Amino acid sequence: MIEIELFYKIVEAHIRSVHTEYLKSLKRVPLPKTEKNKQIAFKNLPVGNKLLKGYNKGIETALSVLIKEYKRYEKRLKKEEKDGRKF
Repeated sequence: MIEIELFYKIVEAHIRSVHTEYLKSLKRVPLPKTEKNKQIAFKNLPVGNKLLKGYNKGIETALSVLIKEYKRYEKRLKKEEKDGRKF
């Protein structure tokens, strides 16, 4: 469990840092994380071209899939522990 959690956190941090560096290279910086959803609001960025919008949407999708799969894994793991099965 700890290895998967560590992998999840490393991948999420890497995706966010690469995206931030890309935006800095374009002189655009993501908005700060909100307390409510802990994700960067990419939709509110002042965007001039469709490529950047597509790139931001791809990053949002990758992060949301990563988060959903990790939560699904945690839920399944808790259910197995509750049932008394070994994983």
